[in-house]
Amino acid sequence: MSEFEVWSVLTSFMISNAIYTAAVFFMVWVAFRAANQTAAEGGSLVAKILVTLFAIGVIFNGLMIGSNMTLNLESAALSLQMIGTENPNALRFIEAWGATGQPSFSLFSNPINVGWWTVVAAMILGRVWLKND
Repeated sequence: MSEFEVWSVLTSFMISNAIYTAAVFFMVWVAFRAANQTAAEGGSLVAKILVTLFAIGVIFNGLMIGSNMTLNLESAALSLQMIGTENPNALRFIEAWGATGQPSFSLFSNPINVGWWTVVAAMILGRVWLKND
């Protein structure tokens, strides 16, 4: 695989990741709307459970986006390192994404992403399950 092909595949992934991210952020908005509606109407236990399950699914998809992005950036860095490029931009990319070994997938690979989704989960689930004062 050439350097151009590595960059092309990475660019294609980043475009598809952006589209998927937009869809997940729309689902976050839907989850917030459902939580607000459930809280405002004093929703039943079934409604609260359904909103909770939907929110957990949205959070999971959000974590997947971040994890896939990290995995693909690390994989691209490893690919660039393996072809032995001399391009200064590629070398900076390799340095930034640390192609030190085989990249592995983890939902919790980026602590900032995990923290952000934890806050989103707390906001949605808190709205559903905590008393309105």
